[in-house]
Amino acid sequence: MKICKYISLFLLLIAAFSGCTKVTPGYISDEIRYVDDTFRVPKGTYYSADWRSFQADGSSYPLSVKLLEIRDLATGKIATQFADSQNIWVFNELFNPDTDTTVELLNKKRTKQRVLPIQLMEKSGQLTLNEGTLNIPDGNYTFDISVSNERGTKTFKNISTIQLYLEQFQDQGKGCAWFKDNTTTSGDMGSPTMTCSKVSDDGYRVIVRITDKAGNPFNPKAGELIQRGDRPLFESYARFHPVQYTDTTMICDYEVTPFPMKEVPGYGYLMYYRIPSQFVTIDPGTAPTNDQVYSVNPRFAFRLLVPGTYMVNIKLPKVLRKTR
Repeated sequence: MKICKYISLFLLLIAAFSGCTKVTPGYISDEIRYVDDTFRVPKGTYYSADWRSFQADGSSYPLSVKLLEIRDLATGKIATQFADSQNIWVFNELFNPDTDTTVELLNKKRTKQRVLPIQLMEKSGQLTLNEGTLNIPDGNYTFDISVSNERGTKTFKNISTIQLYLEQFQDQGKGCAWFKDNTTTSGDMGSPTMTCSKVSDDGYRVIVRITDKAGNPFNPKAGELIQRGDRPLFESYARFHPVQYTDTTMICDYEVTPFPMKEVPGYGYLMYYRIPSQFVTIDPGTAPTNDQVYSVNPRFAFRLLVPGTYMVNIKLPKVLRKTR
């Protein structure tokens, strides 16, 4: 009986000491990761990774996620450009393109600030980049982070890659058709050629020029380019300034990128124009007859992703501008 009592007492002492052992709270995984092994980011744009991209793998919240170092993947050298702050527009409130249609209203919601080109949201691990990336060389950059919670801190090296590339202009589609005057009879004329050149890094301006196959520009100021029914045109995407018309071009100052910012329902970013038959000659064999009773109807869509002044040229196939 005494032996049983001693054994029971011994077990009670063990249980008592075990109950006093401190348990480390929380959990931090060794398998924290980003779902995306590469974030493809057009330089000079505002980019936010999907908030679900950061995977904590069951780690205890709240977390503190910090960016430690960014390196050029090809050379292994620290990419110091990511530590250089840039003076850019930062929105302090949500911008609504439907209601914020003047520069005054726009500037109530944004200010110029010096900020780093990259930020990591501490609580969520979400990656964001801004216009300040424009001056960073194209390439692949790997980065390290630290993750902390009540359990401690762990470092994750080469957790993902940022791929920076320059994409200032996007061709969103184009086409051209002839229409017989006062009828619905029409036919395809093939695709125009659309090119874009950056005139200057300054400003927020796009100049559109529509030409015949020989490069002769049509005159929007003289009515050689008119709206096609109720379909959208260049003006449909102008938010802050009216479109300016010259003898050879249409000019829009757009203030924010990307431009156009918002699609027209059912049309995307398409712009439609009609060149009345009295201003254009169509190549023989393109329309059913060679009579001068066919208008030319180009359509095109593009987006500008980076601030600057651009010239967009639309060259129409199989047509020549009539000269008087």
